Amino acid sequence: MTAHNFLVITFAESSKAYEALSDIRQAAQAGRVSVPAAIIAEREPDGHLHLAEGADSRIGDGAFSGGLIGMVVGILGGPLGMLLGWGAGALAGGFVDVERVNRAETAIGEFSSRLPAGTTAIFAEAREYAEEVLDGVVAPLDGVVVRRPAAEVLAELEAAQEAAKAAHREATRVMRQERRQERKENWDERVARLKERFHRQG
Repeated sequence: MTAHNFLVITFAESSKAYEALSDIRQAAQAGRVSVPAAIIAEREPDGHLHLAEGADSRIGDGAFSGGLIGMVVGILGGPLGMLLGWGAGALAGGFVDVERVNRAETAIGEFSSRLPAGTTAIFAEAREYAEEVLDGVVAPLDGVVVRRPAAEVLAELEAAQEAAKAAHREATRVMRQERRQERKENWDERVARLKERFHRQG
């Protein structure tokens, strides 16, 4: 029985990530694991995730823009990730905001916590017959594997999207309330000025 997993494999050295991806490609070609999509990305100092270019940095060309990998990379490196406490901004310089969501409690949060600035990682979607295959490939290269069921990751992405919608609705409500308060204050100021003028005339 195969397990459909989403993996983030981190490396301190980018060269080892490329070597590991080459070994993963060979393992897939040998039928030891199925990897429909994988790509190398680096967490930049400003928190953004830079996707590597070139055939040696990815497996499966069409799976990134609309696939699971593309969505995870987008949320980790984008404004929604920052909103939900998953962006690298909270990790810069080793700082962790304890007021934010406990990253270990969510799959995407755990991925983020393993991606401080300067880290290179392989993002992969895989159907694994045995976890030991990929673990054995990356261990000699000092890679650290974070593995979660793909269905769990997808569910979190759906929840994150709903959270973003709720945040937008709340932000809109607050802005409307502030505008109403501002209009009320302006009205009161105008009435007060008018009263003062009448008082002076009297």
